[in-house]
Amino acid sequence: MSEPEISAPQRSGAFCAQHADQLAATLCNRCGNYACEQCFRVAYDRQDYCTACLPRIQPPLAGRGARFAAVAVDQVALIAPIFVCMLLGILLSNGTGTGLTMLGLGMLGALGVVGYQLYLLATVGQSLGKRTMGIKVVRTDGTPVDLARLIFLRNVVPAIIGMFTWNLFNLVDTLCIFTEQRRCLHDHIADTQVIVVNESGT
Repeated sequence: MSEPEISAPQRSGAFCAQHADQLAATLCNRCGNYACEQCFRVAYDRQDYCTACLPRIQPPLAGRGARFAAVAVDQVALIAPIFVCMLLGILLSNGTGTGLTMLGLGMLGALGVVGYQLYLLATVGQSLGKRTMGIKVVRTDGTPVDLARLIFLRNVVPAIIGMFTWNLFNLVDTLCIFTEQRRCLHDHIADTQVIVVNESGT
């Protein structure tokens, strides 16, 4: 049975359940206790929870198929501008450098896709592929992931390790998705997990 949703009463004058000298900032969506700024977090469902209840809020993990499909969509989105522009360059090439111009436009298009992907990751924790599959990246406590953690700990650091291990790390990283936690090695490095935000990602 799901937890009944608690309607928040007026918090004016209310004090934190853990810190009696601190004014309450919100009401825990699970236990109903008042919580100050230090004692609550916004979880994956964008609801406020006190720090005592937060570990008990378990988001549904994304399915392995959904994660693989999301990676495929991201790869297609990245190479599509280059492929289309190269094809147009071949068809329109007349010896005047049209092919190189179209290739340059394709590269700019790919850079545009990368920029948009970073924007999505920074704002909603989803790439194009993850948004398509209804999944997103969050911290293991269900809170949002900052962009620096997503870029460096979840992508750059694993890429560097992969180069120094002749891609053996990348193989093990991928296989770890078949563990019970469904977390790859890059998830463990960045303290992240991938969860479902709608039914298509199960």
